[in-house]
Parts: sequence; structure tokens; C-alpha cells
Amino acid sequence: MPVTRQQRVFYKTFSQHGSGTAMVEIEPKDVVLLIHIAYLDIFENEPDWFSEPFYQLAKESFYTITPEKVAELPGMTVEDAINYLQLSGATNTENVIYLYLKNLSELWRRRFKFYNILKTQPFPLTEQIGPRCLLEYGNCEDALLFSWMSWRKLIYDIDNRSAQETGYLFEPILASCLGGEPVSHRYSPVKRIDDNGNPTNEGRQIDCYIEESREVYELKLRVTIAASGQGRFSEEMSFPYEARRAGLTPVLIVFDPTPSPLLDRLKAKYVEEGGRYAIGEEAWNMLTDRAGREMGKYIIKYIKPPISRMEEVRLSTPSNIRLSASGDCFTIADEFGNRYSIPRNEAAE
Repeated sequence: MPVTRQQRVFYKTFSQHGSGTAMVEIEPKDVVLLIHIAYLDIFENEPDWFSEPFYQLAKESFYTITPEKVAELPGMTVEDAINYLQLSGATNTENVIYLYLKNLSELWRRRFKFYNILKTQPFPLTEQIGPRCLLEYGNCEDALLFSWMSWRKLIYDIDNRSAQETGYLFEPILASCLGGEPVSHRYSPVKRIDDNGNPTNEGRQIDCYIEESREVYELKLRVTIAASGQGRFSEEMSFPYEARRAGLTPVLIVFDPTPSPLLDRLKAKYVEEGGRYAIGEEAWNMLTDRAGREMGKYIIKYIKPPISRMEEVRLSTPSNIRLSASGDCFTIADEFGNRYSIPRNEAAE
């Protein structure tokens, strides 16, 4: 039976995001692999419609599946991927596998996009970094200074892109798992309160709004002393009050349990305004309980482990690393013989 236009549009829910030059699109074989992974996670069995090569790769750890391994899978068409969506039950938006697969594919696509950023982010032009030499010129040999400025600008650019992509990924995925959604300031039910105590027309951005329970979640990786800069902390403190004035219950979620005077003040403010908070392991537990069995499993399997592991590694002084570049590769290596190699193609994204 021919694939309809409506089916192709639905398929794009899992295969792409963005538009124009910013569009990211994964191949049908990627979508088919994700269907296998999601089905295994939820139902923990192998149905007769599974493809053996995809099944074998789906059993591996998600974060160790490389582009090279995916490239070895048999080719798939959009029609094939749509057929697998139907077989899995993901074409029914009321079926939990739809939401599970939607979030899994979002994570996959963001990782796919960032891998391409790593491959294509160019070293800066001389014009971009030249004037900066005034601060360090004469401290070392000229070629060394130029290389130092080039590497740090490249790393800065990549890190900025990383922060941007993480922002697009982290909060929306958690909001979706909770059964809510992020809300921009333009459409927010939480309005800023002026100095006279009156609501204004200016809304507050919400990390996760659950309309059914009338709850607004503030999702934070950590609260540190840096939050007090540029008036940001006063914004944090005013949010629970403004949420209460809007008839909503504010909920603070902070994943890093590191004690902080600002965190103590923020927790007290949420309680004062009729809200609640969860910090550290309690935050993960609250999220997984609220998300339910399947989406709670998604959080525990794909979101929590990498974040928790980096918190455990936390080094007061990073290990010594060596950065090297050739015409077709970047290599990051440490003093213990560990290597991270990234193929390079500095063509425009």
C-alpha cells in the first residue's frame, strides 16, 4: 500500500527538526534502529517483526552506538521506517511507545547534530582573533601564541554550541516525560508582578507546565553563587511568588545536591509560596515517579546516568590532555593513554 503524505509528515516527528539550513534529519535506518531500542526498553521482548541486525545493535548500550556501527546496518527507506512505526504501535499517539520514541529520537538527533558540529566547526579566522594578541603578545613565540588563541577560540565556539543544544534538549525532554511542556514567556500563564503588586502583561518562561495539575516546574542542574550575578537570582526568587499569584503550584527541581546559601533561600521561597522542592537524588525520584513506569525508565536509562557520572568524576584539577589536529581528524588524548578522535570536515554545515 502506498505511503500517504500524512504518514510522511508523521514520520518526520522522529526523523527531523528545524527548517532550512538549520534542519537536522536522520536516515530511515536510524529511525528503524530507534524503534527497535524503544520497543525493547518498554516491552522487553523480541517480536517476530524485528530485523536481526537492528535487534543486535539495539541490545548494545545507547551511548556506545557509533555512526560507524549504524552505517553497517542494511539500508532502509522512508516506507520501511513507516512500516516499522506501524508494527511497533508508535503511530498511535496515545500509546506510550509514541512518547518514548519521540523523546529517544530527539536525543539521538541532538547527538547527531552535535557530532556534525564537532566535525565541521572551523578554526577561527585571523581577523577574529588577531586583536586579542595585544593582551599576550611578547609572552611567548609568535606561532605558539597564534595556535593558543586559535585553539581556545575553537573550544569556546564549540562549548557555546554545546550549551545551546543542551538547552534545546534537556528541559523539553524532561517536561515531556512529566506529561507537561515548556512554555515561552509569550504564552505563559505566569505573569510578572509590578512594584505595586499588580500582574503585568509580561509573561515568565516556564520549564515545564502541567495544566492538569496546575503545576509549574523549574528544572535546574545546579544553584551556585554565580546565580546572584546580573540580577538573575532575584528573577529566580520572584518566580514562585508570581506562579502562586497565577493560581499555580511552583515546584523546584535541582539535580546537583551541593549545598549553597542561595539554594537554601530558593527552597524556602518555594515553600513560602505554597510550592515544594526536590534536590539531588530526591529530584530524580520525584521526576521518575511523576513520569510513570515507561517514561521514568527513559529518564533513569538515558538522562540520569551521564549527568550523575560526570558529577562523580568531578575533578578539582582536570587531567592533562593533548589536543592535536590533522587535515582529517581531531584527537584529544590524556596522560593515561585514553583517546577521543573526531573526524574533521570543515565544510559549511
